[in-house]
Amino acid sequence: MDLHVMLPWEVEEEILSRLPPKSLVRFRAVSKKWNSLISDKSFINKHLSLSRPQFIFLTKSKVYSIDIINQSIDLRELHTSCRHHIKGLFNGHRRLNSEYLCITTCDDLLFCKYPLCLKKDTALWNPWLRHVHWIKLSVDEKFIVVGLGYDSSGPQKIHKILLCMRYFFHHRVAIYECVSHALRFIGTHRPNDIMPISVIDKWSHVSLYGNLYWIFYNRLTHECSIESFDFTREIFESVCLLPIQDSHSCDERVLAVFKGGRLSFLKQCYLTRKIEIWVMKNEIYDKEEVVWIHLMTLTANNLPKLSDMILAVSYFIYDETLFMCCGDGRSQPCIYVVKGDMCNKIQIGSGELGLFSHCAYVPNLNSVPLEFQIEVNCCKSTSLIQHMQHKNYNTKDLLDGLIGN
Repeated sequence: MDLHVMLPWEVEEEILSRLPPKSLVRFRAVSKKWNSLISDKSFINKHLSLSRPQFIFLTKSKVYSIDIINQSIDLRELHTSCRHHIKGLFNGHRRLNSEYLCITTCDDLLFCKYPLCLKKDTALWNPWLRHVHWIKLSVDEKFIVVGLGYDSSGPQKIHKILLCMRYFFHHRVAIYECVSHALRFIGTHRPNDIMPISVIDKWSHVSLYGNLYWIFYNRLTHECSIESFDFTREIFESVCLLPIQDSHSCDERVLAVFKGGRLSFLKQCYLTRKIEIWVMKNEIYDKEEVVWIHLMTLTANNLPKLSDMILAVSYFIYDETLFMCCGDGRSQPCIYVVKGDMCNKIQIGSGELGLFSHCAYVPNLNSVPLEFQIEVNCCKSTSLIQHMQHKNYNTKDLLDGLIGN
């Protein structure tokens, strides 16, 4: 009796859309039909909408993805080719290594840079597809690489890097176009005393739909607001005031992306350690006045003191739970899982890891733009796929075999 069962195509597609990118990359070799589906933009968008956020974690020599499952972490070292990509950023600089590298996001891609003026090499990267592009900036050493965005006014995204140079009490701002490699200065249209660029040096900006957003404290009005840089119009502008203004100057304030198109705002009271989280009601590109919704208040008595952290705090919200990645006050990286009055602290690794960088990230299948791509072609499962195809295994067998591989 033949026990092999062919699944309906709709069921296959639904199963594939819920698998991690690492498996889907291998599945491209199964058949032309699967390869076509996995490369289809609508499938990529559906897969992204179903993916669970994770943390990307970078140490001196290794790159990890961190998933949190049932109050425990799934720490996976990314492929050796990913480490090779990162090491490419350090060639020729004996005093620099990935301890000093900062990882942020630009929508669905990772952007790697050095903080302050250490070095001007940057990279645009999707670790699951093993696509990477190095951008070596030939600019004055006084320039600071702020962040990456893109001009979305045309049919194709034009990626740009925002740079700033500070001369005592004056700022100069420049744009580097990644495709043309052109560097040009732009006007800021803002008085120097409320220029928000210096705040971004703390690596606290968020990228959403190609623009940068960060929290800014105005010394003249004593108000906290969200500022942005629009890469299409190449201007700085104020977005809105934060929903909480009557707070201590030492309170910690952190932005993050919420459900793909909105911003969330985390504030921790310096005195009580109580955490409040607010989210935007509408997506960021909505032209209506910004409305904030209070999402949750967290009061666990063992919450970390975020304002004491030397390095940045990254977080995401999933299933009414707060997930934070940061140090524990002794430079030991930890994940904090917080819900209501409960806080579970999970240490990452063991021993001293030195300096580290991290960010919240949604695993996805979006490619680095073609003009940027350098791809390492290594598929560990090729021999398995060829063997199973030779034995005429059906779709269900292939799924079972490859998911477990």
